[in-house]
Amino acid sequence: MSNINSDPARRKFLQILVVDDEQIIHRTLGDYLRDSGHAVHNARDGFSALKAVQSRNYDLALVDLKMPKMDGMALLDRLQGTCPEMPVVVITGHGSMEAVIQALRLGAADFLVKPIKLIEIDAVIEKCLHIGLLRKEKRHLQETVGAIQNSYDFHSGGRVIIGASLAIKKVQTQIRQAIEAGCDTILVTGDTGTGKEVVARNLHFQAESTKSPFIAVSCPAIPESLMESEVFGHVRGAFTGALHNKPGYFELADGGTLFLDEITDLSAAAQAKLLRVLETRTLRRVGGSEEIRVDVRVITSTNSSLEEAVQTGRFRKDLYYRLNVFSIYLPPLRERPEDILPLAGHFLSGYVQARNLQIEGFSPEVEEQLLSYQFPGNVRELRNIIERAAILCRSGRIRTEHMGLRKMAGSQLTSGPVHGEDERSRILKALEAVKWNRLKAAGALNMPYSTFRYKLKKFQIE
Repeated sequence: MSNINSDPARRKFLQILVVDDEQIIHRTLGDYLRDSGHAVHNARDGFSALKAVQSRNYDLALVDLKMPKMDGMALLDRLQGTCPEMPVVVITGHGSMEAVIQALRLGAADFLVKPIKLIEIDAVIEKCLHIGLLRKEKRHLQETVGAIQNSYDFHSGGRVIIGASLAIKKVQTQIRQAIEAGCDTILVTGDTGTGKEVVARNLHFQAESTKSPFIAVSCPAIPESLMESEVFGHVRGAFTGALHNKPGYFELADGGTLFLDEITDLSAAAQAKLLRVLETRTLRRVGGSEEIRVDVRVITSTNSSLEEAVQTGRFRKDLYYRLNVFSIYLPPLRERPEDILPLAGHFLSGYVQARNLQIEGFSPEVEEQLLSYQFPGNVRELRNIIERAAILCRSGRIRTEHMGLRKMAGSQLTSGPVHGEDERSRILKALEAVKWNRLKAAGALNMPYSTFRYKLKKFQIE
């Protein structure tokens, strides 16, 4: 087994805390770790360990599960709160695997069994070193994303639709019309990444107070077996594991807006219940008999054809008519090039503020590239491109080498409206380009996998 310190490129000397009430563990572990170049600090019980982590940052803690005063399980729980990024390895005797499993569930990174084999320590340390780095990276990403979201909220709060095209002005007009008419059921359609949730948030925040709830739900992300329970709630004992009454998304959104994204992925049973709620504005939790009244604006969205879903029997016709009372179509970015630069500037402004960058804007060549690119991934792709360019640039003006657009434009698989034989042809090209890997082909076409499978069946592509 290779030693973590044998590769100079990966050499990392750690501050390690050993928590055990046995002197022999401190001596054997301490000697081995020090010989490997690490700094070792000892604590004989949980309270001493907590004092130690308050005065010093450790890269790793080795904690015995059985100790006086405070056992290792209690210490692990406390360390998860005070030092969440520090990996903890628990030490246990033979026959205590149940305790080990519980410790791993509480967040322990790994375990060692007494008598400890020194040859196992290097592998555990290497694993924990990676875990520690990943946790720090995760925290950094969370802080960055949070800052970006705060910056985005500062600019628009997800409530302002950025754009100057006639298509976007039409969307903004439709939003005002829906609000003035008091529409409580609205359908938003458009390709993946065009900003359907932004339209939903815009509708909500223009019509409601900031305290009103906005609940966004991705229907494809909910397992079909849990769909009804998650959307409509359940009562205690409704099914195995239903230990408590649980409100669903409709009740959580009461007084505000419920946004159901990709509504075609809603199960058949959930479609029937949704229709009843839209008609009566009352619901019954799964397993319950009580009628619960809800006051909710329901906004649904789809990137596929509801008409086709109705024709193939995947979607209820009566529900389609009920949802389609007032619809808003969000066109793809390639059909509204006037919005590209305003959106790019908006995203860049957010990243600059969130990451304290010294970027002045885009070079003329970059602006020309942006305006000539087709953006198969729509606004979402534009946002990701700008984020990447901001990371690479950091200061001055963003130049063409920061964009990476030339390669993406060359591998582009969708560059215009896709219908009929043209659609079948592009699906075949996408499959051939990725050696018939269906998941990759669906991703290349920016198409949900469920929709992609339906298209394969529709066009009889095996």
